[in-house]
Amino acid sequence: MIDDVTGELAYHVYLATQTDNKHIGFTVNLRVDKHANVDVAKEFYFEARAVDVEGRKVCIECRVFDARAGCLLMTARAMFVFMSFAQVSKKSKNTQSVSHAVHVQIPGSCNIGTAELRGLDRVMNFLPPDTVTHSRGFINTHAQTLVVGLDFGPNISGPPIYVHGGILATVLYNASALLFAKTTKVEDGLINASVRDVNYYKGVPLECQNTVIEARVETQDEKHVVVFAKLVQGSHVFTTLKTTFTLQSPHSKL
Repeated sequence: MIDDVTGELAYHVYLATQTDNKHIGFTVNLRVDKHANVDVAKEFYFEARAVDVEGRKVCIECRVFDARAGCLLMTARAMFVFMSFAQVSKKSKNTQSVSHAVHVQIPGSCNIGTAELRGLDRVMNFLPPDTVTHSRGFINTHAQTLVVGLDFGPNISGPPIYVHGGILATVLYNASALLFAKTTKVEDGLINASVRDVNYYKGVPLECQNTVIEARVETQDEKHVVVFAKLVQGSHVFTTLKTTFTLQSPHSKL
């Protein structure tokens, strides 16, 4: 939702500097800080503004409120880069969804069970079940690392020919949350991510097979656990996500 709102504003801001509208925007970074929990089926109020416009780059800041209570829920900062349709078309001719043999097992690790793999498959409720398929995975709670292989399906594009960035961020978050839960023994209902910072480096082609998520606990103290995850294929890094999880008591509201 935040990516869509900030992207819409960035598009109109960028078009104001152009003589034609044949351009498309790509998210290159999105950081979201959560300030309060939110229930399902809330009404939201967004405030967004452009804070920096330089050439093909547009930076947007956004605040999200509970429209009924008026309280601040989240703040976000997003960076977009714009390309002409001709540039995107040229890229599409040079981009292929390739398959690589991949081995994801890590020493001293345990298999991720089938039920947990199917849980990682769930990205958005309205998407078909074969949108993303996690084929196998391993976790090492002592080393605080996780590796999982996954394939992407068709009809999930954001920019033309590429997997939607929201799906990429979600699969990275799902893997990070699983690693956090396994290493801290925090129950699913008490997992709280206070900061998510995602970077997009390369587009993931539709129906891309044998990609890998590598996740690790980067830092940990009494209040926070930071998990870094990246989506890769061979030496190519597509997307990274750094998530700050808050360790909380069962009675905490945040």
